[in-house]
Amino acid sequence: MNAVDMVELTRLSEPAVSPDGRHVIYLRSQVNWTENDEVFRYRIIDLESGTTGLVIEAEAADETFSRPAWRPDGSGFIARLKRGSDKHRQAYLVQLSDLSVQRITEHPEDVDDVQWSARGDRFFFSSRTPLDKEEEDGRENRWLIKEYESVRMREIWEFVLATGETRPVVFGDFDVREYSVSRDGNFIVYARDPDGLHDAPESEVHVVELRSGKTRRITRNAFREQKVRLSPDNRSIAFIATVNAAGQPYFEDNVFLTRIGDPAARPILTDVNMEMLDVEFDASGRGLYIRGNTGLRTNLYYYRFADEKLTELTAGDHVVDDWEFDAVSGTHAFLLRTADFPGEVFLIRPDNEQPTRLTSEYAGFVDRFKLPRQAAYSWEGYDGTKLEGLLVYPLGYSVGDEFPLVTITHGGPRSSSQFGSWNVSRYLPVLAGNGYGIFLPNHRGSSGYGDDFMRDMVGGYFTNSHLDVLSGVDSLVDAGLAGPDKLVKMGWSAGGHMTNKLITVTDRFAAASSGAGVADWTSLYGESDTRHNRTPWFGGTPWDKESDHDIYRNQSPLEGADSVVTPTLFMVGENDERVPPTQAILMYRAVKSANATTELFVAPGEKHNFSLPSHRLFKINKELQWYADHLGLREYLPVYPPDKGGNE
Repeated sequence: MNAVDMVELTRLSEPAVSPDGRHVIYLRSQVNWTENDEVFRYRIIDLESGTTGLVIEAEAADETFSRPAWRPDGSGFIARLKRGSDKHRQAYLVQLSDLSVQRITEHPEDVDDVQWSARGDRFFFSSRTPLDKEEEDGRENRWLIKEYESVRMREIWEFVLATGETRPVVFGDFDVREYSVSRDGNFIVYARDPDGLHDAPESEVHVVELRSGKTRRITRNAFREQKVRLSPDNRSIAFIATVNAAGQPYFEDNVFLTRIGDPAARPILTDVNMEMLDVEFDASGRGLYIRGNTGLRTNLYYYRFADEKLTELTAGDHVVDDWEFDAVSGTHAFLLRTADFPGEVFLIRPDNEQPTRLTSEYAGFVDRFKLPRQAAYSWEGYDGTKLEGLLVYPLGYSVGDEFPLVTITHGGPRSSSQFGSWNVSRYLPVLAGNGYGIFLPNHRGSSGYGDDFMRDMVGGYFTNSHLDVLSGVDSLVDAGLAGPDKLVKMGWSAGGHMTNKLITVTDRFAAASSGAGVADWTSLYGESDTRHNRTPWFGGTPWDKESDHDIYRNQSPLEGADSVVTPTLFMVGENDERVPPTQAILMYRAVKSANATTELFVAPGEKHNFSLPSHRLFKINKELQWYADHLGLREYLPVYPPDKGGNE
């Protein structure tokens, strides 16, 4: 697999089962080099006949697609699209009988998160508070400048199909961050943020009875609730929060339960080392389905209330993603990613507890491409801590071979590297095809290994995390797998933070590439769109009097940049709000001042992750050139699509 193949990979996402259990819709994206974008299509599978057909294709490059919202009778679904003369994203009703597509809303702002009532006579959606005409005209004509961090709050609206009437049902001086309609359609449970900013560290759960409009506050705490769900009997609420039982912050994501009327919420699986990513009540209300990360794997689980038993439903070396449970049909739909394919749609039906593969997008994939072997790799840190990661062998590897090693650390850092990593920024099959082994360590600070492991960064980001990475590299060198003079370090976001740190403490890497990495923790804290998760690393904000300001300075890679000798690439998006380009510029100038070989690339128009196919391809080609040049390997020649545009 070459760089063009990697960028061109078809991707599936957002599978959704119709409530009658007869159809599944999913999104399929494909690169169009001529337009330098991705073309999205809804595709539908008739589960009785097994036939697959095209439903909706994008009409414009800026058209956004999302998971469809099935009508309760299964006759059609709502797609949120922006097409033709639409100024904002609107709700379009798609009828399965004739595949007609009809716009049914004319809302003054984007329509988001559509959810149907139980009877199917109306649906709900979230949207920003509309601008008044004077402010809208002022912004369009550039007479007014938007105040920094001013946010228009999100509301919940109701749309009645028979009349076309639209009205707000949840609104006020607060932001509706997320919501869920009860299964009987009588209530809406939602998480209310005080200011609507991305970095808001807290919210409260409320329930509104739709018939009366009466609203009840459910929780009273100082943390953020996520994935808020109401039980089938409307008496209990489940949610996910990154706190412990006492409400203290920066713990593994856990599922909490509370009865309406009881202000205390309790975590249910405190003794399980797992990052809990999604939660849904089963159809009966006797238990919960949970999607959980355990380090190298993400699987689906069932938790039964009666005996507090947790059962794994999808065991294996894989990742379950984009999961949805339809309570009416009792069907689970999700993507399954493995070392052999980037993600196929799978189902679990009530009459068969085993996951069944539904799509065949990658049929023959292993015959078309030589794919590398992935294996769990374990070692001990310098202090004896047991650690694990993913080891990807180069193509053609034979026992006893010593290979150049690319060490890639994950983003987050509250995340983990896992089996079936097909992230185009990591491009594992391409690296392996060019003779590299790849090491993806889950250092301390990673999620899926329990609170103590993840909280190792509390009080100091680079306490053990960077040493864990180095100890893993040492282990691979000592085992005769990695060549000690052919080591590479790369990573994006938190992986870029790690790269920036490691090049300041060791000269053992022959080359490195840092994407969207930190240089100075103090300035990043002030610049970034998210801060509250970073506060525990340093014991407070940079401007708190009680904070230890030396920690911010001493933990910053910029402090050791004068000693860097590793040839290092820096890349970042021009419009990155998470790790703004000033961080890469600071690090680049410092490394250049140290007389180390370095180059910086600021991708125009890009945010935190590159979205244009051409920029993704540039990153792969440039890094492979950089590594080959500085490791003294055979010259790497960049690859491009035919005529640099023209094939879809």
